[in-house]
Amino acid sequence: MTPSDAPAPAALPEIAPALARTASHYDAVPYESNPFPLTHPARLAAIGRLFDLSSPPIRTARILEIGCAAGGNIIPLAAQLPDATCLGIDLSGVQIEQGQRRAAGMGLRNITLRRQSVTEIGSRDGPFDYIICHGVYSWVPATVREAILRVCAECLSDNGMGVVSYNVMPGWHVKLVVRDSLIAHAAHIQDPSQKAAQTRRFINLVKDSVSKQAPYGNALRTELEELAELRDDYVMHEFLEDENSPCTFTEFVQAAARVGLSYLGDTLLHSMIGESYGEEIASALQLLSDNRLLAHEQYLDILTGRTFRRSILIRTATMGPVQRALNPARLMDLHVAGQFTEAAEPEASGARTFRHRAGRALTTATPNVQVALERLAARYPGTVTPAELVHTAGLDEPAPRSAIVIGALGEMMNAGVLDFYIEPLRVGSAGAPRPTAIALARADVAQGASSTANLRHEPVSLD
Repeated sequence: MTPSDAPAPAALPEIAPALARTASHYDAVPYESNPFPLTHPARLAAIGRLFDLSSPPIRTARILEIGCAAGGNIIPLAAQLPDATCLGIDLSGVQIEQGQRRAAGMGLRNITLRRQSVTEIGSRDGPFDYIICHGVYSWVPATVREAILRVCAECLSDNGMGVVSYNVMPGWHVKLVVRDSLIAHAAHIQDPSQKAAQTRRFINLVKDSVSKQAPYGNALRTELEELAELRDDYVMHEFLEDENSPCTFTEFVQAAARVGLSYLGDTLLHSMIGESYGEEIASALQLLSDNRLLAHEQYLDILTGRTFRRSILIRTATMGPVQRALNPARLMDLHVAGQFTEAAEPEASGARTFRHRAGRALTTATPNVQVALERLAARYPGTVTPAELVHTAGLDEPAPRSAIVIGALGEMMNAGVLDFYIEPLRVGSAGAPRPTAIALARADVAQGASSTANLRHEPVSLD
């Protein structure tokens, strides 16, 4: 990536000590660096298409990841998209060096990993078609949060998309009680291994001791039981870092708007659908929000206690063509996948139940939809086009008949049991006589890695 002659952003000496402390913490306790499937450009571009937005082509995309750690997310993207240009930045020199060794061992020439603060990124580094900032925004000072949004505003290409994750209020209030408790117990301990051990001891002791008879005790116990199952590096950085500033969805959107960014949607598209949460919540949302998108999202957080968001941002100047109504017909431009198994024998009425891997059940008595679901399940984890499903179901023409399958796919999308991508995902068969692992996995095995990523951009443990 060749920088232009534009000047670099001004240095910010007032936050240098905070950045140095953050870097030292992550150097001492590196964060487990994994792929995040919902940040894949193929997924983001598909969401853009569902809103009638023409997103930049992913195969030649310019991708920036802010806070890339050891490259667990961006290195698999570079390996999967050899004609893309990838840049990852992070404050931790230890983690950047780990990522550089991994990328060099794979012979990747389309990725650069730099030890750098986002406050030093400017328009001369871009433009970028996709900007990813996962697990950073809530854990940095206000000046850095502003820099993250500034970079998205200044460096996104036309129709480019940025995804920023952050802790959300009011749901995070309960977790703040846990954070305050852990800080009171272990913040004074300097040695990382001792701090981790003392934190783990505190979690296990308190979760088994707190009273079950009061709302406070039940809430605290629930949070600590969840923490007890999580990794030390996650607990340390999520709850014991100097900075952790959750915000409301409204505050985030307003901060984005101040620099010329607008909220497109959530990477978990079905989380925006009120009906996904049941009739009572859907009815309350309609009354409270009066069908206003931003109000709808804010009230969703209040009613569900959501604690974490992954918001997709685009430049406000490109919002013009966005169509908010999710038309299932736009699925025809995408590639879809779903992991379903038939739950039981067909009922006497002919209805059949298919169960998704997440536990949701879909029952249908329509033979054409049943055939489409069979095809969808047989192709998993690879994708199939909706047009192919329509053809398989024998409903090519007329259009009202093919709409039966498209409508079913739309319902599955709204229920969160349909994966969708802007490009096809082709996979081999593990049952083949000589199955071949992807090049990324083979390279990670050769380097002695404990995990890799599959073609769905999911983490896979290596033993």
